[in-house]
Amino acid sequence: MQNAMPGLNRLETSHTLMLREYLSKYPRENCDYTITNLISWGEIYDNHFLLYKERLVIFNPQYQYVYFPVGEYLTPLELKDMVTCFQKYYPEAKMILIPKEYIDQYPGLLDYFDINEDRDWADYIYSIEEMVEMRGKKLAKKKNLISQFRRAYPNYKVMKITEDRLPVIMSFTHKWRRDRDAEGAYLMTELQAIENTLKHWDHLPVQGIIICLNNKIVAYSIFSPQTLDMATVHFEKYDPYKKGSAQVVTWETARYLSDNYKWVNREQDIGLPGLRHAKMSYAPDRMAPFFGSMLKADSTPATEPEKPE
Repeated sequence: MQNAMPGLNRLETSHTLMLREYLSKYPRENCDYTITNLISWGEIYDNHFLLYKERLVIFNPQYQYVYFPVGEYLTPLELKDMVTCFQKYYPEAKMILIPKEYIDQYPGLLDYFDINEDRDWADYIYSIEEMVEMRGKKLAKKKNLISQFRRAYPNYKVMKITEDRLPVIMSFTHKWRRDRDAEGAYLMTELQAIENTLKHWDHLPVQGIIICLNNKIVAYSIFSPQTLDMATVHFEKYDPYKKGSAQVVTWETARYLSDNYKWVNREQDIGLPGLRHAKMSYAPDRMAPFFGSMLKADSTPATEPEKPE
């Protein structure tokens, strides 16, 4: 990256330990903060990082996004100074992923930034217990499709993704795209992110399961830790010709995660109507909102508000 600001370094798999140390101490619910996404998608967007006042700051140079720092909260004035530093080298730099808790605790943030909420990039968070039990009318259709699949294919197997099965996963992913005749910029970027995840499998805190039928894969999911009690599902693909396979892989993933986690983050719908409908149909418990910001041109109040107790 040309003309990079001092201290800005490309984020690579060698930094996974650093990411784990920061994110385990200062966990976030937004899936953008998982190690897997930071590396797999970050390789596509050329993500960099900066240690600013002992806080970890991720930077996406393609869109000039400055992630809200990971660490003890900085004051609004310190955040303003940080973004101003970035703008010296990247004039369109803007801060994203501001925690709602921070906005509520520090109203002085509005002295420096215009804040906007983007529904398209909010994360869907579900109770794993509800995903396993499938109780209630809202999930009755899902439960019925799972039952139909189990009756039609009583011998299906659930297997862990291991290194020797990674080529099969990638081949199945390309087959999934062909079967659905799916194209588009986002899809092709997602395919690259899947390839990156599989390429770095041994360096990421990532796991997955395969739904196998007669020694052939019919679905898979890939997931990783988000917080102590939440996992994030990054990718899920299924055979569209096997009725119920989509619901079964979601259900089996929840069952697999249920021993260690209470919540599952199924990421965003990025504003796609079909994807939004699919995610809403599982009755999310809540959303992890996405707040972005633009630095105000004249943003210096008379006094800097104190940190809340």
